[in-house]
Amino acid sequence: MAIVIRPVSLPADNAGIEAVDGSFETDTVFHVEEGTRGFQLVPTPIPTRTKRFWVYDLNRPDRDWDEAHVAVDGDQIVGFACTSWQFWNRRLVLWHIYVNRPYRGQGLGHRLLEPVLARAKRQKALCLWLETSNLNAPGIAWYERQGFRLGGLDTTLYNGTEAAEEVGLYFVKTL
Repeated sequence: MAIVIRPVSLPADNAGIEAVDGSFETDTVFHVEEGTRGFQLVPTPIPTRTKRFWVYDLNRPDRDWDEAHVAVDGDQIVGFACTSWQFWNRRLVLWHIYVNRPYRGQGLGHRLLEPVLARAKRQKALCLWLETSNLNAPGIAWYERQGFRLGGLDTTLYNGTEAAEEVGLYFVKTL
């Protein structure tokens, strides 16, 4: 059966979205070296580590995203992407994009970006923007292959969380 990308149907899709495996393994972290007036990202080897991501705000009435799509294989949701529109700077924010492990490397992430980019075009967005961790080396490589570039960082973004040693990286795809 062919995988279908369709708009999300909440709450009917909640269980399927919650089951999407957003984890990754990495043996590299992008260490942030601070200079007087700038930063440099230095790929640094680390012991292989697994990190799990999930849609933490799925059931929150105050979630930031307002449009989402799922990738469906038969009855199983195998991917998820969601966005929100920032009118003041004409930016579309990509809050989540996850593909189950067995489906990775087959272009499904790219297919999930198609309705995201269609929304950006509808709203005449200037860019697509996202945040990720400096630990997410596989995700960063994928974002760069999709045409994103580093647009900034926040060394304090995760302070007070279990990810306090990580740095928030912002990527942008100019449209």
